[in-house]
Amino acid sequence: MRTLFTKVLGIATIAAGLAFAGTASAVVISTGFNFVPFGTLTANTGDVTTASTITAGAPDKVTSILFDNTGLISGTTIISLTDPTPVTLGAVFTKTFTTLLGTFVENLTVTAVSIGVHSLGIVASGTITETVVLSGSLLDPTAVFYSAAYTQNAGPGTQINASFNNSTVPPPPVPEPATLALLGLGLAGLGFARRRKQ
Repeated sequence: MRTLFTKVLGIATIAAGLAFAGTASAVVISTGFNFVPFGTLTANTGDVTTASTITAGAPDKVTSILFDNTGLISGTTIISLTDPTPVTLGAVFTKTFTTLLGTFVENLTVTAVSIGVHSLGIVASGTITETVVLSGSLLDPTAVFYSAAYTQNAGPGTQINASFNNSTVPPPPVPEPATLALLGLGLAGLGFARRRKQ
């Protein structure tokens, strides 16, 4: 019985070691950067708050790099968005960028839309994949997150300003209204208890 247990334990250890080695050898894409559009942006309705598409102004310029293992360089114009870019919930689009290491393609779906008085924010998520390897080894596909903020300060029909952010690190979760209400109730209760003590 002891010998059988030892054999099973040995096989399990080898299998776990192989599985670990497989994951450890993988190199995941890890990149985060901010970028801005070139050219004039156009909303298909003339108003960012009612638009279903807004032109990308591609190619876009990388303004700052937060972290990177893909060879991105600040100040380069290497970002290309599907033009026009959809800005409605559930819409899909692609974004590509090329570096000395290769070409990276992001397939994105709009997951959140927030509308202001003369502004529009969108959040999208999907997968980033290295489709062409120019140097080094192929990087593994990974989850990617994208956001865009559009403003039209003078209202419909006027100039649209935008900024984009891209990252393989998920954005911090926004608390739900119910969670905020519970937190508020708890704080109010603490304040009430404190007043009673005094």
